[in-house]
Amino acid sequence: MIRLLACTLLLPLLALPALGNDWTRYVNPRFGSAVDVPANYLADGTPSVPGEGKVFRADHGRAKITTWGGPTQNADFMAEIARRIGADEGDGWSITYRSETPDWASWTGTRGGHVFYAKAILTCGGSQTANVRLDYPAMDVPAFDPIVNRLGMSLGQDGACF
Repeated sequence: MIRLLACTLLLPLLALPALGNDWTRYVNPRFGSAVDVPANYLADGTPSVPGEGKVFRADHGRAKITTWGGPTQNADFMAEIARRIGADEGDGWSITYRSETPDWASWTGTRGGHVFYAKAILTCGGSQTANVRLDYPAMDVPAFDPIVNRLGMSLGQDGACF
């Protein structure tokens, strides 16, 4: 019982770097999309298609950030977002929040004790998107709220358009 209490009290400390200035800026070398990443998240290998994105894993192993840029898959951004949300639902995620506009969308979902936050923005005059997704344990939602906020606010286009 004491271990459980100690873990419960110490768990929010896992996200403390997210509250400080210990962040780095990742800029996608091919598509120019960019997002702030906590310094305690380490790049994990190479993307399936070089230059299109990067996965960062928290040093504690409980969360990951995936970020990528790319050409808009459909001429209609809203249709593309609907397709992505539908794919998440098809993968068994219950969508718990969604907000969509003509040039950005964000949504969250839960499944089996896990939560994700996703955001996509239209860039480069509508020809590209910048994207980020954070996956983390549902029991850690309060500790991850500052990370979610920073990811969403920092997503942008820092580099040249493709």
